[in-house]
Amino acid sequence: MRPPLIDDLRALTPARAGGDLLAGSITAVLLVPQALAYALLAGLPPEMGLYASILPPVVYAFLGSSRTLAVGPVAVAAAMVASALYGWAGDDRELYIQGAILLAALSGVLLLAMAALRLGWLTHFISHPVLSGFVTGAAIFIVGTQITALIGAPGSGRHDFLGEIRHLVAALPQANGATAAFGLVSLLLLALARSPLQRLLTRAGMAAGAAAMVSRLVPLVVVIVATLVSALIGAEAMGVRTVGGISADLPIPDLGMFRSSGWWQLLPSALLIALVGYVESVSVARSLALRRREAIDANQELIGLGGANIAAALSGAMPTAGGFSRSMVNFDAGARSQLAALVTAGWVLLITLFFGGLLAPLPYAVLAAIIVVAVWQLIDLGSLAHTWRFDRGDGVAQALTLGGVLALGIEGGLVLGVAFALAVFLYRTSRPHIAVVGRVPGTEHFRNIHRHVVDTWPERLIVRIDESLYFASSPRVYAELQALVTGHDSALADVVLVLSGVNAIDASGLDMLAAFHDELQRLGIRLHLAEIKGPVQDHLERSDLLASIGAERLYLSTQAAVEALASDSRAG
Repeated sequence: MRPPLIDDLRALTPARAGGDLLAGSITAVLLVPQALAYALLAGLPPEMGLYASILPPVVYAFLGSSRTLAVGPVAVAAAMVASALYGWAGDDRELYIQGAILLAALSGVLLLAMAALRLGWLTHFISHPVLSGFVTGAAIFIVGTQITALIGAPGSGRHDFLGEIRHLVAALPQANGATAAFGLVSLLLLALARSPLQRLLTRAGMAAGAAAMVSRLVPLVVVIVATLVSALIGAEAMGVRTVGGISADLPIPDLGMFRSSGWWQLLPSALLIALVGYVESVSVARSLALRRREAIDANQELIGLGGANIAAALSGAMPTAGGFSRSMVNFDAGARSQLAALVTAGWVLLITLFFGGLLAPLPYAVLAAIIVVAVWQLIDLGSLAHTWRFDRGDGVAQALTLGGVLALGIEGGLVLGVAFALAVFLYRTSRPHIAVVGRVPGTEHFRNIHRHVVDTWPERLIVRIDESLYFASSPRVYAELQALVTGHDSALADVVLVLSGVNAIDASGLDMLAAFHDELQRLGIRLHLAEIKGPVQDHLERSDLLASIGAERLYLSTQAAVEALASDSRAG
């Protein structure tokens, strides 16, 4: 799929251009406070969040397949950056910043490599329950680590949820009253600006769409008001930590990262950041595209997001991904193409160049409040209860991921959840459902003899295997088939394996079938195969098994097998 921006620009009309201009401007209003806040969350200078909102979305606009995905810094990736760099860089500020740039570069390289090798399927190993548990755990983790900044208590300097909570309890008496006032008032205003403000405005007669847009302007208003109040009262002299000077320099591409020694050490963290960012971005992009019946190309998204992260690294920024809240604002504001992203990047560039210095008095507590309110909506404990009711294995994987994030850290929790989910999958598929089937009277349907009233035959055993035959499932399937043959009537002459539920057979599965066939031959019993799927049969034809069984014992349907065997019996 070709990225749609060029075609969209060629077909641009004044009406569509106006919609993209408005959407891009509104998104920029939301993006600026978030960019500053997420840089704080990652432990980086605030301008790095702004840099991540300039060149990366421009590159994605020309390479990505989504018309409305808004790319930039996101909360979960920012927390993962902090988690990765805490132990790697320690107190070395310069090394810490260099590490963030390296993570962006590595994430970009890995995403582009996955695109070249068409390895997007690797992200499927992060199941929805694991991803949901991870996002909820990460959101709780982020909220917990922002409380000290919110109330002005001294931070622990660690990126450890449990350690941070213990430190918070001990540090509460040292909280700064002025900082806490800025933080808690901002938190209250931002929380009220969501559903309560929207409901109030709609009751007052404002259209629902307009009310939603007004509520999304509140973070920028809070930032501006807090900055003015801080400057007027001299908050920094009262012990309030402020943003300080924001560099107004352009993000000049820098190749110094190639001389760093941290490539290999940060590679595992970069892989996790890339995978999580990609899964989150594609999920948002597909959700928005579905509303307008547009197409998303998963491989093109790897290219777009990979290019965006390479651009982030070259411009001295942190890793980027598609943000849910920004993308929703962009979509709802009327964006029809990535021209809106170019408009957003232009506004952020202007703010960085000409207005960044004005934000120097902005208290860090206000940014902490923005982070808390932004990630609070990601906490979804109801999903855990729903998953647990439906499937205990997935429920345990989700709960384990959530708990692992809080106990082991963001990366450790994700790895733990993925590993457990894969272990559950291997366990389940290694114990496939195997059913002895018979024919429902008067029909050509075959069903489990333990669930339905069916006709069976003492000289025939018809077995349906409901799982692929591979190295983990083959031993159990073989053992169960042996037990069924041994426990059947002594008149048994034919065994029919119904393979309608078998989607794949690997070398271990082939060896198992061959061994079973040989064993039946020694007992004077014939093996028949029915309902083999085309790709499976193509695979089997590369072996000697089908020739050994005989083409006359392969059947298109179970009914055809039963009819053929009945005919043989009559002929005999």
